[in-house]
Amino acid sequence: MDEKVEINKNYEILDGDDDVLLLGQATFTVRRFKELASSKFSEIIGIYVVQYGGARQGIIMELITELCINEETKIIGGDINWKSPQEGIDCQVLKIGSKGWQKGKVQIEVNKNRKSGETQTSIKFCPDELPEQKSPLDDIRQSEEYKKLLENN
Repeated sequence: MDEKVEINKNYEILDGDDDVLLLGQATFTVRRFKELASSKFSEIIGIYVVQYGGARQGIIMELITELCINEETKIIGGDINWKSPQEGIDCQVLKIGSKGWQKGKVQIEVNKNRKSGETQTSIKFCPDELPEQKSPLDDIRQSEEYKKLLENN
């Protein structure tokens, strides 16, 4: 029986460069993982162009940068994008200042600007379990006055 995959919409961008990702048995800081993903993506694009380079290089770059619907309709492409699967990749994240590893899913997106050649990598994380929301009443419940009130009742 086919089960519909429910996609959690609670992804947040991991912007703590010193936070740690655990993918399988490999660990990376967020900063290092972004550098590696960006570098590998640029390498793949470069290999593709070199492998089919020479006389064909112009054709390949045209195929990458232009979508010809017909002779009159040509659409110039923008950035070259790569995205990991929408359902995410199993991982664990250790954020600076947190109490421990948090299991969840990660999504990776790499964008290469065709004009500038710059590559940017974004990492988004969605925890398997949402962190418990702290109630505004928690501080009151911990206060001495509140504890005295409870003892009197």
